[in-house]
Amino acid sequence: MSTPLDRLTAALADRYTLEREVGAGGMATVYLAHDVKHDRKVALKVLRPELAAVIGAERFLAEIKTTANLQHPHILALFDSGQVDGTVFYVMPYVEGESLRDRLARETQLGIADAVRIAREVASALDYAHRHGVIHRDIKPENILLHDGQALVADFGIALAASKSEGSTRMTETGMSLGTPHYMSPEQAMGERDLDARTDIYALGCMLYEMLAGETPFTGPSAQAIIAKVMSSDPEPVTTLRRTAPPHVAAAVHMAIQKLPADRFESAARFSEALGSAAAGATLPQFGAVTPPLRRNRPALLFAGLAVLASLTTVWALSRPGSADGGRVSRFALAVPPGQELANPGGTRLAISPDGEGFVYPGPGEGRSQLWFRRFDALEAVPIQGGEGLTSPAFSPDGSEIAGLTYAPFAVRIVPAAGGTPRLIIDDPKKVSGGGLAWSEDGFLYIDGGTGLARIRPDGSDWEMVMPLDSVTGETGVGWPTALPGGGAILFRVRRGGEAPTEFRIVAYDVRNRVRKEIVRGVLARYSTTGHLLWVTADGVLHAQRFDPERLEFEGSPVGIVEGLSLTAFSATDLALSPDGDLIYSMGAGQASLSAP
Repeated sequence: MSTPLDRLTAALADRYTLEREVGAGGMATVYLAHDVKHDRKVALKVLRPELAAVIGAERFLAEIKTTANLQHPHILALFDSGQVDGTVFYVMPYVEGESLRDRLARETQLGIADAVRIAREVASALDYAHRHGVIHRDIKPENILLHDGQALVADFGIALAASKSEGSTRMTETGMSLGTPHYMSPEQAMGERDLDARTDIYALGCMLYEMLAGETPFTGPSAQAIIAKVMSSDPEPVTTLRRTAPPHVAAAVHMAIQKLPADRFESAARFSEALGSAAAGATLPQFGAVTPPLRRNRPALLFAGLAVLASLTTVWALSRPGSADGGRVSRFALAVPPGQELANPGGTRLAISPDGEGFVYPGPGEGRSQLWFRRFDALEAVPIQGGEGLTSPAFSPDGSEIAGLTYAPFAVRIVPAAGGTPRLIIDDPKKVSGGGLAWSEDGFLYIDGGTGLARIRPDGSDWEMVMPLDSVTGETGVGWPTALPGGGAILFRVRRGGEAPTEFRIVAYDVRNRVRKEIVRGVLARYSTTGHLLWVTADGVLHAQRFDPERLEFEGSPVGIVEGLSLTAFSATDLALSPDGDLIYSMGAGQASLSAP
């Protein structure tokens, strides 16, 4: 006696040759088949008989035809569909590769850059379908195929067809449901039928959470237990399980999986935009445990639409591994009164005090600039007596003094952090130039020596050219040095004559072994005690990557943190870090933000 599959195989023999079963899911069994007419491999899916019986074959096939018109590079196309004696089938391209579920089963967690890329590709497919009136309703790793690493969304519209088909309200009687509990939005779990794009956004948020954290936001021993958590519990912040997740990515994930549809992104395109841009992500609302109280009881004075440092300084917090706040992100803004704005005398312009209580910057004053100090818990900055004419400030390791650079002529001076009489360290044009300075724990100031990286003691003694420029390769300048912890190495920028800023390189000088090592292309770099190297590229993007300061080597993959940083004519940008991991940087036409990983 022939089976339904035997009858299907016989009926389709002139169109498709079924070769073998390659998988089975909640809705269909998948076969590898040969498309006779086009001489190609295809995936032929046979709808489960009990599902076909409940839904109604004719209605199901009529509904899925709408998905055949979806043409998008990240949507797996629908080639064909039909039925044979009530057995429903549909045909899609056969993808050589694996599903996202297969990859997660093998790796558990994906690299951050890869996870975000896959999510943005899926978001692109969803946005296209949503704009054409189609909701997927069953986004999950099993339905994401990886072809040459690129994401393809499969079964687009199949769940929608099932939900619209006759008899769909009786599906629970057979033990079947549309959607998967781990990725099911609260409104879908409640059985609402008039779902919109935001239910797919929720599922995609859950899927990205899983790619980053290694588990879905809600887990449980049964579907009922999972749905109960979906309806009543808040998920752990993704940074609790993946502390290296960038703040803007974590914020985007948690906005996507909010319980109320109105609290999620209004479109998949907006979700993708927030994932790709820290600047966009920084504007997102913060939910629940994602944003804890600010450390040190800093006042949260939030402002919007202000464009220059004269008006705005924004603060984040990127906490170190094991910190009390669990790697969560804090952000706040401080109003800067008129007359205290950031001056532009050249060089690097920002430094955070070693105790993390405030920052120093060149503001208005006699001559080209005057150093000002601003506590984070104060409403105004104060000028530092003796800091006239200084820029490129650098605190001593104990925070008691500030070294700075003067322009025209170039000189290095040191002034007490509390204000007082400055002392001249060096003003020899043959031994100091305008590329900034760093105060290292080894007791030296590292400076642009004109013809390479030089160092000098804070009392003006022991000037030494420690790393001359390589004239053979055409090197013409160093700039913007920063000291790594322990005084073992110095990071700085190197450029060659005629070289575009996109070709500038960040170089590390190993003080103990007296060797140099090229690290990455960029215009300025800073090391965070969170264990990351942060660097800015010529396009104004701030990047971060795990970095071993002893071996001077990267670990893991880089991520973009902020876009649109302001670069000066000297190819510098305002970027400073505190021992606590607080980060201050400038945006656009002088707008500044302060942050911490």
